[in-house]
Amino acid sequence: MGEKSKSKAVRLPFLIAMGVALVGFGVVSGIAFDMATRPAAPPKAFPVSEVHASRAAPMPKVVSPPSVAGESAPGAGSILDANTRRAWAPEQQAAVTQPPLTAFAVATAADPNRPALAIVIDDMGLDRPRALQMIGLRGPLTLSLMTYAHDLAGLVKQAHGGGHEVMAHLPMEPVNPKENPGRGALMGKMDDDAIRKTLAADLDGWSGYVGINNHMGSRFTADRNRMAVVMEELKSRGLMWLDSRTINDTAGPGAARAIGVPFITRDIFLDNVETVDAVRVQLELAKATARSRGTAVAIGHPHDATITALKEWLPSLEAAGVVLVPATEILRRRNERAPS
Repeated sequence: MGEKSKSKAVRLPFLIAMGVALVGFGVVSGIAFDMATRPAAPPKAFPVSEVHASRAAPMPKVVSPPSVAGESAPGAGSILDANTRRAWAPEQQAAVTQPPLTAFAVATAADPNRPALAIVIDDMGLDRPRALQMIGLRGPLTLSLMTYAHDLAGLVKQAHGGGHEVMAHLPMEPVNPKENPGRGALMGKMDDDAIRKTLAADLDGWSGYVGINNHMGSRFTADRNRMAVVMEELKSRGLMWLDSRTINDTAGPGAARAIGVPFITRDIFLDNVETVDAVRVQLELAKATARSRGTAVAIGHPHDATITALKEWLPSLEAAGVVLVPATEILRRRNERAPS
């Protein structure tokens, strides 16, 4: 083979290799240019449920707690059966499938043949130091937490840990327009949809309560149509109604009866006069009412005079032949003796 032929033979593989290299470089360059000029992909959005969860915790998903030996977990109608009611540990209270009226009712071993008194403490949670003093008293008390109080979940846990029953204290419109019922109040000017939305805002962010009672509400509770909407919501939520009776002609009991909501009413106010002596007088009246009627419901507030009077008076109640019980026990007893 001549020198020229040899030269061509040597150059041919070299040229092929160079061509392959140039093609590869072009491909890589094209990909890099495409990536540099392509619009950036939008960031992955939060799922809607996560966004909402960061603003307000939903009602907890619930599962049935275990039964104990010889005792079944309470069912939908067991609020009327003292043998199936029980107090659950705090970690179980957020994990129940029963209606709240059954799930969060505090068990009582009170003698069913003795007169029973429930003491309900309203306005709980706004003054935290006094609320904690109430929680520290001998129970079971029924503690009604303001729906706009801070750290409701924490207060519920402490109240349950102290052996007390919990209710939601729902603000409602008073007769006197100068009185402020507080945030989230039900007002007479609201239509049905607004009432339902307000109730949801007041009640959906926390749990552990067996029912609601009215804060103020002398105007709102007198409106049968408005109260019927409230009762429809309570029935759908499995809650009871305690009528504080801030007005004599309250429509609450009638509306509850018509809709089929379990209810009880207040008998005695303990601290309209905020002195220890005055509260003691009212406590004795509550005890006498329980003796004469079989049951009584007294409502007080976390005032210094009320705390002092209760601390002194509660230890003597059982010796006087009257048992202290949660509100749900009054409901059970009154339903038992009610005509069919």
